[in-house]
Amino acid sequence: MAKNKGCGCSGRRDSNNSYGCLNCVDRRCRWDNYPYYGGPCPDANGDYDCGAEQVRGANRDCDDRCRRGHRCRFGVFSAMLPMAVAANGIIPLVNGSCNCGGGDFPVNSGLITVEREGTYLATYTVRVPDGAAMVSTLTLNVNDASQSSAIAEIGGVGPAGYTAQAIFDVGDHATVALRTSEAINLANPSAQPLVTLSLVRLDDN
Repeated sequence: MAKNKGCGCSGRRDSNNSYGCLNCVDRRCRWDNYPYYGGPCPDANGDYDCGAEQVRGANRDCDDRCRRGHRCRFGVFSAMLPMAVAANGIIPLVNGSCNCGGGDFPVNSGLITVEREGTYLATYTVRVPDGAAMVSTLTLNVNDASQSSAIAEIGGVGPAGYTAQAIFDVGDHATVALRTSEAINLANPSAQPLVTLSLVRLDDN
């Protein structure tokens, strides 16, 4: 069973003059909740810096490291429009960029398998396009257990954006999925994904 550890970020203060996970999604900054995570926060697309080796642009160096035998430390997944999902259905995420071909994170019909045990940071972002209407509650499920810190209440007409995060421990061959409480029926295509999810393995074991 996944255990949520909570998190904190040192980038931006909220109205209560305290730090929070979601306050720094739209900018680069450092996390301050040692010993759990000391790396960069994701940007507005849910992406993470690949490190100093990424000097040639795109995601080439991330892929090169995995082809040289390194295990994947992170995966990025997205779900594009148009989209039709039934109530209590799984968001149809597919492999995205910089995930080394999905080596440690294979995905099937939106269900992601985490092949290595460890501690992971999950971040997902929902972008409702201009003029589109979406009303639902999205939950991040790990081994079918909803993660309480990663629930997004979505309602109204876009443009609008929502982000949620969770840190959890899992054994090998765990599953991760995003579920929608209500049906989603959005027929118009969009250049931006409706949903982006990133998974980052935090420990080195």
